[in-house]
Order: sequence, then structure tokens, then C-alpha cells
Amino acid sequence: MDASIWSKTLESFCEEVAGTNPAPAAVAASAVAANLGLGLLIKVLEITARRKSFAGDSEKVRALVDAARRESQELKATADEDIAAVRRYLRSRDSAAVRDAIEVPMRAARAAVAGLELCGEAAEIVRGLPAADLGAAVLLLSAAVRAILLSVDFNLPQLRSEEQYCEGIAEQRRRLDERTERQVAEVLRQVSERV
Repeated sequence: MDASIWSKTLESFCEEVAGTNPAPAAVAASAVAANLGLGLLIKVLEITARRKSFAGDSEKVRALVDAARRESQELKATADEDIAAVRRYLRSRDSAAVRDAIEVPMRAARAAVAGLELCGEAAEIVRGLPAADLGAAVLLLSAAVRAILLSVDFNLPQLRSEEQYCEGIAEQRRRLDERTERQVAEVLRQVSERV
């Protein structure tokens, strides 16, 4: 596998995404966007906890930051792994390679949804201007989830012969989509109340 996208410049990653090679593409780009959303979440939590007026639970804030960092690491891993999975699929097109091209994006989607849920917890404690960044984090994460799940939708038909597996993934995908809808609506409602 080539060097991690995370050791490259943002400019070179953008050029690769815009290039003619099949990967990196939608899942890797979405994982990067979701990772930026988690970065905003971490920033908002750190700023909130450092305010003199903060009277909340600093241990809860630390736990949220730690959880966001874990999901960020998962997104970083899945971005690189998706590039490798796409390349393996294009070389072999066997069912194991197709499964990887489904499983890796599903892991990325789960990490982004977990990030949305962390935003939901953060919305209870974030006040003032940082709430705008929290709203932006939610939008980045939700767009990433939807783009990743779209890739899953396109990869699933490659495994038509594995009906039970496909039905299971489709159900997981549906639940992730529902969780995304709920979290986005709730956090954006809370953020809009702070404007």
C-alpha cells in the first residue's frame, strides 16, 4: 500500500481525489471530512472546558474528547484501508474483496455516526459562539455518513449471490441512516436555540 494519506499534504490528497485513479474516492474523502468534523467537536469541547464560566463536569468533557479522538483514529484507518480495499477489488473482483469494499466503508460510517452521537452529548454543554462550530461538525459528519452509505449501496449489488449478508448490511445501513437523521435534527435544534 502507498503511504498513508495522513502523511501527505492536503493539496496532494485533493489532487489524488481529483485524479483519474479509482482510489482515493468517495469513502476516503468522506472519512477526511468526518475527521475534520471530529476535529471541530474536539476544539469546541476544549474551548468550552477552558472557559472561566464553565461549571460543567470536566471529566465528562475529557471523556467526550477521548471518545472523539478514538473515532478520529478509526476514520483515519478506514480512509487508508478503503483505498487498499478498492485496489484489491479492482485486481480480483472476488467476494472477499467485495466484502472488504463494503465492510471498510461501514466501519467508517459507524465511526462518523458515533461522532454525531458525541456531538449530541456536547450540545448539552456548549454555549455561545462555539455552538456554530458544533453545528458545522454535525453537518460534516452527517454528509460524510450519507456519502459513505451511498458507496455501500453501490457495492452491495456486487454480492447478489450472498443474499443474507446483503440483507444484514442493508439493515445496518438503514439503522445508521436513521441514527444520523435523529442526531442531526436534535443537535441542530439545540444549536439554533443558542443563536
